[in-house]
Amino acid sequence: MESSSETQAHFKVGEFFLISNLFSLFRIAIIPVLAYYLAKPDQTSALTALSILIIAGLTDVLDGLIARKLNQVSQLGMILDPLADKILAAALVIMLIFFRSFPIWLALVIIGRDLIILMAATVLLKRKQLVVPSNVTGKYAFFFIVVLLACYVVRFGFGVKLTTFISVVLLIFSMIVYARKFARIKREQALSEFKDRTTYQLIRVGLTAIILIVLIVKLYLFLT
Repeated sequence: MESSSETQAHFKVGEFFLISNLFSLFRIAIIPVLAYYLAKPDQTSALTALSILIIAGLTDVLDGLIARKLNQVSQLGMILDPLADKILAAALVIMLIFFRSFPIWLALVIIGRDLIILMAATVLLKRKQLVVPSNVTGKYAFFFIVVLLACYVVRFGFGVKLTTFISVVLLIFSMIVYARKFARIKREQALSEFKDRTTYQLIRVGLTAIILIVLIVKLYLFLT
């Protein structure tokens, strides 16, 4: 699934202070706070870290909505939003390796995929002055990676198994989408625009809601 076509990159200093971009910067700023609570072994600290992650996830949803509602879609935001997601995810993965025995192979998949995308995006920005917006699949992949990492934060075994499978599938699919997009740009071909029909949205939201409900119920039983 692909989003809109490439965009010429021109940044303005004032774009840093747009509400939507401040949300993205917030996700980077909370990394030390997360590290502080994850380093503590007690369950209360784990739940505090989980609460911080939930807030970060909400800002990821809100920044895009606010940008569109307030007409604050900016060139900087198109880079900062996915970049903040990747920095937060990579930092959290590294912390979980030390504090929650997060598997190295999965860490390499998550961080490696993000590094490949960042390097490709950097090359396009330097050579063609183009910014490639994040795609729908990438957004869902990041969302479920956050859920996966949250399951590791509170040591929730069922959630770890379920979301590991979902995250890996979405990561592979999103990587294919990005690879196709970068290849077309390199060949100077026009990008096909993904038409996000209402049916697609309902299916995505419905499946995501079902998965979250199952996880919440299981997590409640796990914690009680």
